[in-house]
Amino acid sequence: MSLVTCKLCRKLYNGDGKICPECRQHLKELYPSVRDYLRDNPNLEFNVETVAEALDVDIRYVQELVSQGYLDRDLPDGMSPEVLSDRQKLAKAFEESLDKMKADAAVARKPVSYGQEVYGDKSKRR
Repeated sequence: MSLVTCKLCRKLYNGDGKICPECRQHLKELYPSVRDYLRDNPNLEFNVETVAEALDVDIRYVQELVSQGYLDRDLPDGMSPEVLSDRQKLAKAFEESLDKMKADAAVARKPVSYGQEVYGDKSKRR
């Protein structure tokens, strides 16, 4: 184990990871209160700063909850779930067409040995 600086509280601790055990415990205790606050106020627009101010906690802890995936972010402004699913379908179709093009290009190329590449194919000379 090595000496590491916690990215939230900036204290040195002996261990692995980027967050010290005390901050990890604080995040576990903070998550239910953040979740409840967001559920109790569904009509308000939130960002990390407003949630941190409302709960009177350091903004770094709320940001870390978002970074770790505990809190999901909204869709971009004006984007409905239907539009998002259409974009995902389009991206999947594009990816499939790229995979098909790669497969066709791999079939079109004939494997060549170094000798054939440098000196040519002897069967063509006869």
